[in-house]
Amino acid sequence: MQLIGQAIRHETFGKGVVTGCGKNILTICFSQGEKKFIYPDAFAKHLTLKNSDMQRRIQTILNEREAEREAEQQAVQESRERRYLLDNLKISPNAQAVFDIKAEEEHMCFSAWSVSTGRYLSGYSKGEPRIPDRLKPNSLCLLTERGDGAPEEERRVIGAFMVGEDFFGSTCRDDIIKSHPVYRLNLRSADRPRFWPYITGDASVRRWGAASFKYLSNKTMKKILFDIKECLAGGEDAELAEGIYQYFCRINRLCSEA
Repeated sequence: MQLIGQAIRHETFGKGVVTGCGKNILTICFSQGEKKFIYPDAFAKHLTLKNSDMQRRIQTILNEREAEREAEQQAVQESRERRYLLDNLKISPNAQAVFDIKAEEEHMCFSAWSVSTGRYLSGYSKGEPRIPDRLKPNSLCLLTERGDGAPEEERRVIGAFMVGEDFFGSTCRDDIIKSHPVYRLNLRSADRPRFWPYITGDASVRRWGAASFKYLSNKTMKKILFDIKECLAGGEDAELAEGIYQYFCRINRLCSEA
């Protein structure tokens, strides 16, 4: 916008002419001499161009800047509210979940970074989406898989992700749990630990059943994450695994181990 040479009026200095416009400084010549103003901020209160079309264009710029500031302030406020919610979240001892991922579902699971809670298999809600009511923003979804034809004891952890910071399982009605945008990990085949040794040493009770997921204790999940990050130490995913572990411990108010 070419402002130099434009007639302008200041609420105190009266009529003037724009003689310079560089970066965010506007120079205006009044009868009392030259004055400098911040552009376009000074137009919010003090300056008015004679050219009404240019004045409207500047007002549009001011409106856009104000909208951006309000959006930034809103984002900061929402971030503070989320942090307060997470810091004051009531922690349940079994607020984690482990999922059975079929071989044909693995690619979709990691590409969409989401899992299905499945359906109720019996009772009043039979056929309806299973409500993961124990899961909250402090929950982690552990993804496991048993290869086609492999015995249940060969079930392995293939990945993990924290749920989103605004996720509450009690309000999940579409059977889909989406991952946190940062804290999620897809394990390479060589780095996938067996799942059942974390649960029981008795091979005779290593049974999954028909449900798509089971609840897991916070302490057990911490142990699994610790072992994963130790296994990946020094590798490509070491920083991510460490970040997930530290975040999990912090949000669940558990002491992390070095």
